[in-house]
Amino acid sequence: MESISIIDGLMLTVVSMLTVFVVLIALWGITELTAKFVNGSEKTESTPAPAEPKPAVNTNNLAPNKKHQQVAELVALALASEDEPNKKLEIQESKRIK
Repeated sequence: MESISIIDGLMLTVVSMLTVFVVLIALWGITELTAKFVNGSEKTESTPAPAEPKPAVNTNNLAPNKKHQQVAELVALALASEDEPNKKLEIQESKRIK
């Protein structure tokens, strides 16, 4: 069996790490493009934004967001069903509490 020198081992390590990083960056790019296509179709269907610039957002008076509401409902259902996983739960009303 042939022995590998330290220099050969370091070169193999560097090349392997670069390969892994290139593959990870490619996967990240693919997921970003997929997200842009999926979210882009939602934005084109909505009404166009007003021409005036938006004022600074005050964190106390945030406008309701449908995605945030859905996430809050799912979290509430998950927390409610922790003790009884086979129980069927249904949301009858969703109200924002300030």
